[in-house]
Amino acid sequence: ADEGRGPKGDAKRAAVASWVAWANASLDPICFLETPEGKVYDTGLRNPNRRIDTLNTLLSQSPHLVQGKFSLADVAVASYLLYVIQFFPDVELYQRWPHVVRYMRECAGREGYGQAFGGRVQGFCLERLDKMMESGNGGEEKKK
Repeated sequence: ADEGRGPKGDAKRAAVASWVAWANASLDPICFLETPEGKVYDTGLRNPNRRIDTLNTLLSQSPHLVQGKFSLADVAVASYLLYVIQFFPDVELYQRWPHVVRYMRECAGREGYGQAFGGRVQGFCLERLDKMMESGNGGEEKKK
């Protein structure tokens, strides 16, 4: 059966569109704090955030955002999150949002991510996320 047609397909398309809109309207300003001139100066992911808490809870229940399968919704949401660790490699996410980090790792590890962004970027993201997951403190050395 074609999931793209009928009520199930309509519901899936609506869910994907909703996540894409959320990524652009809500996740972007969380991930990237801007000056009034529009220059990014930091990430809001250094601080607690209820919306990311909710995303973490959702991702604890399903590996992907729509019907448990990888979709355009995941591309939209994961893209913002993965840009954060590229622009702000010192940000620590795992202790607060372990399911989000696992999700980022899974998305960055996809063959299509490597094709779209190149092996160097993919390798950097995977290494950074692996360090977060292994150490639980973002790969930073514990201060004495």
